[in-house]
Amino acid sequence: MVTVIAILVILMTAGVSLLNGTGVQSRKAATDTLSGLIEQARTSAITSRSYVILAIAEPGDLPSADERCRIGLFRVDEWPETPTAPLALKGVLLSRWQTLNTGIVLIGGAVDGVDNPLDQPQINLSYGGTKNLSVQVHAIAFNSRGGLHYPSGSTPIAIRLAEGAYRKGVAAPNRRGDAKTISENRLKIGRVTARPYRIDG
Repeated sequence: MVTVIAILVILMTAGVSLLNGTGVQSRKAATDTLSGLIEQARTSAITSRSYVILAIAEPGDLPSADERCRIGLFRVDEWPETPTAPLALKGVLLSRWQTLNTGIVLIGGAVDGVDNPLDQPQINLSYGGTKNLSVQVHAIAFNSRGGLHYPSGSTPIAIRLAEGAYRKGVAAPNRRGDAKTISENRLKIGRVTARPYRIDG
């Protein structure tokens, strides 16, 4: 009996370790994907000499049935000098929407005093030419010099990626232990040279 219990404890411990490892790997893969898309948006803005938006569409923002977050890149040729609220822009979709891994969510909340674009109001983005598609998204925009244009301000921004799921379109990060800590990766994007880099410990 003691032997059976010992074997069960070992198997349970190994299972928890494997699950934790899978979560870490998923977070890293999603962080690498998002970093690559940010770099792609920045480079596209420089080469096209226009504004490029990295659009974050949460479940319910697009006509898709699954509970997953999607990222799209849009070129915007004109930016209003005096933007109204909510900001409305016309763009051209540069590539297909990219889907974040299952089990990964983007969450709001500042990071060490650095603002999060998910805490900003959504913008109205129309695209598709004659199809006249429209979507409300959270947005990060880069200017033709490769700097951060939106959200406006003079400080960097930060993005948080966590293990979790979307429930009815709302991000629900997993919380572990008595302290209810969230396992997450954090990206910081500078204002002048808008390159992403990880700031999580």
